[in-house]
Amino acid sequence: MTMGQAELSALMSALAYAAVTLALLQIFRARDAAILGRRRWVVACILAAEAGLQTLLLLALAHKWRTAPASLPLAAAAGQLAIGLCLWPLLAGMKARLARAMGRCLRRRIEHANSQAESARAILELAESAAQFGHWRVDLTGRVFEWSTAMYRLHGLTPASFLPAMDQVLALFHPEDRQSLANALAAVLAEGGEFELKLRLCRPDGEQRHVIMRGRATGRAVAAGVLVDVTLQHQAEASLRAANAAVLQANATLREMTLEDELTGLSNRRQFDLSLVHEFKRAVRSGLPLGLALIDIDHFRDYNKIYGSVAGDACLRRVAQAIKAVPRRTGDIVARHRGGQIAVLLPLADDRGAARVATVIQETVQALRIAHSGDETGFLTVSCGAAAFTSLADVNNPQELVRRAGLALDKAKTEGRNRVARFEPSLNGDLYDFHNPPPPLDMERLIKNHVS
Repeated sequence: MTMGQAELSALMSALAYAAVTLALLQIFRARDAAILGRRRWVVACILAAEAGLQTLLLLALAHKWRTAPASLPLAAAAGQLAIGLCLWPLLAGMKARLARAMGRCLRRRIEHANSQAESARAILELAESAAQFGHWRVDLTGRVFEWSTAMYRLHGLTPASFLPAMDQVLALFHPEDRQSLANALAAVLAEGGEFELKLRLCRPDGEQRHVIMRGRATGRAVAAGVLVDVTLQHQAEASLRAANAAVLQANATLREMTLEDELTGLSNRRQFDLSLVHEFKRAVRSGLPLGLALIDIDHFRDYNKIYGSVAGDACLRRVAQAIKAVPRRTGDIVARHRGGQIAVLLPLADDRGAARVATVIQETVQALRIAHSGDETGFLTVSCGAAAFTSLADVNNPQELVRRAGLALDKAKTEGRNRVARFEPSLNGDLYDFHNPPPPLDMERLIKNHVS
């Protein structure tokens, strides 16, 4: 080998060892290389020494050192042999130690992953307990291979006493709900998709719970889902419905107890009955007359058919307010009696006075000129009947006064409507049905309600 070739060989060897040394240093500085222990630094030092020896050999050859020992190349070769002999057991030991260290590292990572999974499972159980739901998974064969602890709790079971299978799970639900649940699970497992069902869960202790089952396909022939307990919500909704019904009933009762008619703004039938009893008793005590006029809108049903119920209500309100403005005495009572009929109670008025007030009312309504194509006159008219109490020998209860005013009203209608008729004794035989008399008025109940 010539001098130039020796120099080139020494240079390449020195660069090779230097590159290997630097590469190993970079590897050994990494965090994961710590598992090799102190041996990594021994390997690095040996390789660095060999690189230095090769560098000295290169310098000697480059400057043609005459004083350099002739055995320097031999020493370099011997150093390479020593390095090889030293590196072999070191690297072999590192391999075994690396394997053990990697195993320990994997075990630590597995333990860490298991710890995180256990923590997540505990948090999930707490969430299921707080939110009253559980999760499950089932496969196409009907095998339930995952049932959370909350599922056992919701079903009133314990894991030690119950191993869930599909037929056993279905048996826990209401008989009317089992088929729909089985069909939904079969459809999801066969075709995919998802479902949501409201079901009734029958626990072994006899308690029935209302639940919502949600499920979806999560893989090939696998479905998963949750079971949510909504019993409290169902009970709250039932209580709310009962409360709403009670409120509606209370409102209906309140409307009955109120003393004003909502549509017309007049006194209602309850107020009229109370006032009639009160004024009748006062008339009996004082010996003064008590008059009553009943007013009925002519052909009012035809008016509603022709113009509609909304227009009919508006017409009734207009007529009611016009009638209310006619009586002038303080004790006069104007009330809606029934349907389109209005009653005017007139203390201190005999039958002639009641007829005069009725005539004014009849003329007042006619003056409104409310168009009515169903009436012969082309306008809205009213018929009026008048009667009065003068003594107990003639009228012995307030209902008789109302009956006589009604007979007079029937007479006005029979004679052609749009007129006023007074009660006459002869009307008893013509229009009163003695076989089906009206029920007597419960004066005691009315007085009691009035006082309360």
